[in-house]
Amino acid sequence: MKRALGVVALVVLALLLWSVWDREALIGWMREARPVPFFALMALLPALGLPITPFFILAGATFGARIGLLGSLLALAANLTLCYWIAQSSLRPRLGALLRRFDYELPSFEEGGQSAVRFTLMVKVAPGVPGFVKHYGLGAAGVPFSVYFVASMAITGLYAAALIVLGESLLEHDLGKAVAAAVALAAVAGAFWWLRRRRMRDGRGT
Repeated sequence: MKRALGVVALVVLALLLWSVWDREALIGWMREARPVPFFALMALLPALGLPITPFFILAGATFGARIGLLGSLLALAANLTLCYWIAQSSLRPRLGALLRRFDYELPSFEEGGQSAVRFTLMVKVAPGVPGFVKHYGLGAAGVPFSVYFVASMAITGLYAAALIVLGESLLEHDLGKAVAAAVALAAVAGAFWWLRRRRMRDGRGT
């Protein structure tokens, strides 16, 4: 329900922006915007806690679906790698040392396997947790980079593509494309909800 309401709120906000913004001002800003600085900031700032969702919408509105999607995926890949490196090189050793003072140990999924995949999916679809917290948490938990990277790219990439198309539709005032993007967002939110419910049932079953 929270994800569904979030999608509705996002669509309402998009429609409001569609109706009130100055198209000429946006076009003027687009003329000055350059892909490399934009996507470089997109890779770095979410690691500091800035939400990445607005970047996806701006990428579609500024550079179109094709460049927006390609640049966003590259920026997302760089951001995931950066967060994992920080978590492994700095957060995990410090957290481990702190917990050992209280006779606790950090969980470790370094061997991979189904437990690492299940844990990664559970964290990625957890509602209400900022993305950068999830990424740092997965890295600190010792999830193998391959599992962390593939799952994060797949899950985040799904709604990123829909948001990029939504951003492009706002620029073009293409109602059909905007509706299609909203439907895709709702489908992704529903899939995440179903996956989370299934993981919860599996956990209770064990």
